[in-house]
Amino acid sequence: MRVWAYVNEQGTLCCALLKESVPASVRAVELEVETPEDVVPDNGQIRVKTEQEKLETMKRDALMELKMIISSLLAPTDYILLKITEAQALGEDIDPLLSRYANELSRRQAIRRWNASMKAAINAASTREELQLVLEQVRTRLTFSSQ
Repeated sequence: MRVWAYVNEQGTLCCALLKESVPASVRAVELEVETPEDVVPDNGQIRVKTEQEKLETMKRDALMELKMIISSLLAPTDYILLKITEAQALGEDIDPLLSRYANELSRRQAIRRWNASMKAAINAASTREELQLVLEQVRTRLTFSSQ
């Protein structure tokens, strides 16, 4: 995709998809990019992100997506932890709660183990293609067993 990148009067980096959309009062740089988010300011110059920068951005976004998924998987059983913590604070025996919620607690452990392995895989990815494969795992493997 071709974009014309420029800094507007407020100092904001902007990208136009049409040359005619660039204000006459600014100097634009014509760039070939995958997406307008690939355009970055760099010491007064406008340039395209490097492959490494694109990978780091993609990793950051993948980690945020994973965090949201994990939060949504854990949230329905958060009340169990509150019950156990409250019982401990009151000096009550928590063994009955641990027994009662053993399956849910085991599932939470499995989710956390999976989270740790996915974080490691995201951070270890050395190309955007590798990272995309990890993301497919994150998005498709959302069921857990307490193995």
